[in-house]
Amino acid sequence: MSRLPELCVILMAGSLLAVQPGGLFRFVWIKVLVVLIAVLAGLFSPPGSRLPPGVKAALAACASWIAVAMLLSNTPWASMAGRWPRYEGVLMLGVYVAVFAVGAKVLGGAPGGHRRTLLGMSLAGAGTVVFALAVLESAGLRPLGGAADVRPGATLGNATDQGLIGVIITGVLAAQGEPDRPWQVWLRRVGLIAGAGTAVLSGSRAALAALLAVAVFGAYTWMRSRSWTGPKIAAGAGLTAAGIAVGVLLAPASRERLLSTATVDGRWLLWDQTLGLVSDHPLSGVGPNGFVDALPGYLGAEWARTVGDSFPADSPHSWPLQTLAAGGFPLLLLVVVLIAVSVAAVIRRMRKSRSAADRKYLAVVLVTVAAYSLALLTHFTSIGTTGLVAFLCGGLLGSEASRAAPIRNGAVRKFATGKLRSVPRLVGTLLVIAGLGVTAPAALAEWPMAAGARSAAAGNHDLAEQAFKQAWQLRAWDSDTALLAAQAFAGPATEGEQQAARYAVEWGTLARKRTPHSQEAGTALALGYLYSGDVPKAKDLLDALVTDFPYSAALYVHRGVAQFGMGYPAEAITDLEHAASLDPSLDTPWRVLANIHQRLGNSQEAFAAMQRADALANP
Repeated sequence: MSRLPELCVILMAGSLLAVQPGGLFRFVWIKVLVVLIAVLAGLFSPPGSRLPPGVKAALAACASWIAVAMLLSNTPWASMAGRWPRYEGVLMLGVYVAVFAVGAKVLGGAPGGHRRTLLGMSLAGAGTVVFALAVLESAGLRPLGGAADVRPGATLGNATDQGLIGVIITGVLAAQGEPDRPWQVWLRRVGLIAGAGTAVLSGSRAALAALLAVAVFGAYTWMRSRSWTGPKIAAGAGLTAAGIAVGVLLAPASRERLLSTATVDGRWLLWDQTLGLVSDHPLSGVGPNGFVDALPGYLGAEWARTVGDSFPADSPHSWPLQTLAAGGFPLLLLVVVLIAVSVAAVIRRMRKSRSAADRKYLAVVLVTVAAYSLALLTHFTSIGTTGLVAFLCGGLLGSEASRAAPIRNGAVRKFATGKLRSVPRLVGTLLVIAGLGVTAPAALAEWPMAAGARSAAAGNHDLAEQAFKQAWQLRAWDSDTALLAAQAFAGPATEGEQQAARYAVEWGTLARKRTPHSQEAGTALALGYLYSGDVPKAKDLLDALVTDFPYSAALYVHRGVAQFGMGYPAEAITDLEHAASLDPSLDTPWRVLANIHQRLGNSQEAFAAMQRADALANP
């Protein structure tokens, strides 16, 4: 008997723990690698369930329109390849689809019952590890590395992703009945506590809301299966909700974030600016991965004042807006049709099932997926969460394939038909192998990327250049390899490192060639020009960038420096004062103004500007 389906299930659960120590961004490509191996195991598993024809048709329509949107975007290659850090191009989206199909084959139908139990036990084990890491991180430790002032996310790399994984683990375990073996009973209970605790410690409001929905519904189905009366069920549901609330209140970081509105205003503003982008691109959007370059042109004065441009948004943090930005209204309509067809198929399957345990599993997992979708109204997709959810969705939809009619028209036709039936698996295998051929080098590139960034920051620019070139050889298709290298050199360049400035020009030119509409690439290249001595070229590029992105305070600061370098002090002061008015919390314009006034001999103005800068830096 083949063990490949079980291997597929274990690998999908294990992908949650996949981390690449020492990599620049440790949580993406290594997970993709594990998930692709799981897909390969699923492809070679014995024939099982499959997706309903209607779901396949809707999925094919979505994929076709995404391909059209990629080709119509301003940067088709970057759109197809994907952008840092989530890389949701052809490969990543293909992985989601492949996991969806494999989930139907492995988890769907009657044969998937014992594999669901294995999935639950595997997720309980993985969830316990994630929870342990979350506890350590909530105590201020960083066992996986990372800055102490950045919100951690255990093995997911993002706090909300961590919380959503906790919700998913809770939902899958709540969907299952009591296991037969004592160790499985205890592992399930520990997994439930770990899943809920992981979500609570994330401090994510979206994850907490999803956890509340899943926990209350899971408790309801459990109490109803034991024929509890209505008042007892209501009391039990209330106690479940109260338990989650107590957990949040006992976790200081989660309590503080839940009661804070620090990110709420920025999120509403992001959605508003995204609607402006969508209104200009209603038919095909800006293509997958085009959002990060297109959005800055739609940001206004309020964004500059309240959010700033230090951390460019690569997603609108809402799946409907993400869909609209990637493929316009046709893609959103197709996705809604896919959801409707899928939900209808799950409901039909629930009605046809004669097993109460099967109906309970389908209902609770469906609610878990729905809660995840609601959480994505304020978050984004990623391999850490979306891959596992796609696997579960496939399992919800998988229906047992009907047996093919016997072939009675001779050996030749029987042989030909058998070969045709093997074509889909052969094509799928070739695509997965090709995906592994891209993914493995991409994961390896994370180590020289991290080494390059460290060396550039330490002033070892030749060593950094060698590391970035090695990364480029491994991941030359990725335009952001050049962008990240240019940005790594641009920082030291601003401190007067001429060699770093020259390298910033080289990498920035390459990044700008791949993504000519990128504000980040343009800024890194302009800094390279500016601090390598080619001030006129920097000024011309900054003029163009300011025209395209008129509300970026950083661009006015850099152009102010260029203006002064070209002998235009009045224009420089105007740019710097405008930067200060765009982002009143920024101290950099005032420090540069202080230096300019000092050089001009305006001691009083220099002193006043430095006082303003110090007051902003130390409120």
